[in-house]
This record gives sequence, C-alpha cells and structure tokens, in this order.
Amino acid sequence: MNRILSASSLLFLLLLTACGGGGGSSAPAPTPVPTPTWATGLAYTDPPAAGFRLVKNTSLSTPSRLVLDLTGPSGQNAQGLSFILAADATKVQWTTPPSASGLVQSLAFSLGTSTPALVGKDMGGGILQGAAFQKAGSQPLGQPLLRVCLDLKPGAVAVNSSISLLCTGGNLLSDTGSVASLTVAMGTCVAQ
Repeated sequence: MNRILSASSLLFLLLLTACGGGGGSSAPAPTPVPTPTWATGLAYTDPPAAGFRLVKNTSLSTPSRLVLDLTGPSGQNAQGLSFILAADATKVQWTTPPSASGLVQSLAFSLGTSTPALVGKDMGGGILQGAAFQKAGSQPLGQPLLRVCLDLKPGAVAVNSSISLLCTGGNLLSDTGSVASLTVAMGTCVAQ
C-alpha cells in the first residue's frame, strides 16, 4: 500500500511540475496607459448680460475658432476704450477675426480715414492689447464694440481642459472726455 501511495504521490508531483507548478505566480500584465484624446474645438459660455463682457459670436465662430465680441452696457456712450486680455498660450492663440485686417476689429467706433486709432497687438505669452478711439463724437456702448478671435492649438489640449481667459486691465474714454477704469467680464472656455 505504501508503494501505491508513493507512486501516486510521485505521479501527482510530476503532473504538477508539468503544468507549471500550479502556483499561478505569473506577473500580471501591465495596464496600458491611455492615449490622450486631443480637443478639436472650443466651447464658450457667455458671462452674465451686464456691464462690459466678451460674448461669443455664434455666426462667425467655428469648432476650433472662437470669435468674441466686446459688448458694453446699455444707456452709456463713449469715444473709445482700451483693454489687455490674457489667454492660456499653451492652448490657444490670438488670431485675426474674419473680415478684419488686424487682431482687433472695430465694430462701432467711427475711426476716420486719415489715421485710424485702432490697435491690436500680440504681446506674446497669450497677452493681447487692443484699443479703438474715434476722434469726434461718441457711440452707444450697448452693442458689439470690438471683435477678437482665438484659435485652438491642434494636438496640444486634452479634451475637457479649461482654458483661462482674463481681462487684466483697460480704460474707457467717456463721451464727456473723462477716463475711467474698464473691467470686462469673461465667460468660461473649455476644450472639446
């Protein structure tokens, strides 16, 4: 009987060895790192409709190009304004709005023909300086006044990433010739 037990024990050990030891001690397969999904568009939510604000121009914007109109408060007039806008330069870049000749397009101010007072300058690092002033008279502020445009940098922004937009400064030249500080409300921008 001992011989049968020894033979069956030996047979069991041989089978166990032939099957790889039966311990199941192989290392787990590594988890693959997901490839980032790059955004192809920009989604913008307008700020509340009060005061100076940047609102999306839905008819001119495309999935990867965001066209924004600087709109002012109703019931006031001015001769012009200046601003400094900042955007995340790793994700977007300032570009010329459709049908414009520079980075800032005047929509309301009468600039004249000899020396127009319109400025749009990319200062680098996502900073855009803009200004528009008319030489005589004033315009109502409760309308689109100036236009700017942002393009998404392709292959650089993950889907659902927030894109910071700020107004870091500005001035308003009122219809009476006084200068006041300008604050512009910005909406939220997300890469899609």
